[in-house]
Amino acid sequence: MTRIGATLLCAAMLATSTAAIHAQDSTARKAPSEFAQSGPIGGTFILVDQNGKTVTDETYQGSFLLIAFGYTNCPDICPTTLFNMERALDFLGADAAKVRPLFISVDPERDTPAHLKEYMSSFGPTFVGLTGPAAHIASVAAKYGIKYEKVANSTGYSVDHTAAIFLMGPDGAFIERFPHDLDPAELAARVRRHLHANGG
Repeated sequence: MTRIGATLLCAAMLATSTAAIHAQDSTARKAPSEFAQSGPIGGTFILVDQNGKTVTDETYQGSFLLIAFGYTNCPDICPTTLFNMERALDFLGADAAKVRPLFISVDPERDTPAHLKEYMSSFGPTFVGLTGPAAHIASVAAKYGIKYEKVANSTGYSVDHTAAIFLMGPDGAFIERFPHDLDPAELAARVRRHLHANGG
């Protein structure tokens, strides 16, 4: 091999090695807003609803669930997510009665049942806000691949978190995960297909 050829080969190997290291670093520094779930999605939980009542996953068995995670002080993503869910239910018409929308807080320190009740009143009457002990929130969030963490700011803190909408079946089984900003008409169409395909 010529000296020029050897130099080019070494340069290529170095570039490949550097790219691999950067890729590993990027993977290791995933933002909390990214989806992080490699196993089954969903599972059991024990939480408290906006009326102060203890509820579990079994409370909602028999209904399809549209589930989103967030917090009431969220400035834009959470209201957008809930608005899209509300509009999707409007598009579903009579089929909306088969779906229960749930909003699970990742900020239980501030999102008390009373505060959640006031917040959820801005959306449809079937919407349910859930909170609970920090350990219970962490448990259910992990089961849905939700990552979240407090971020200090000038007013105290915000919460960086995964944004997504989950559709769960009447038996609690995972059906589909949607982008939080999916067009409401498209969200309704996809939910309706699942309702009919799963006997709803």
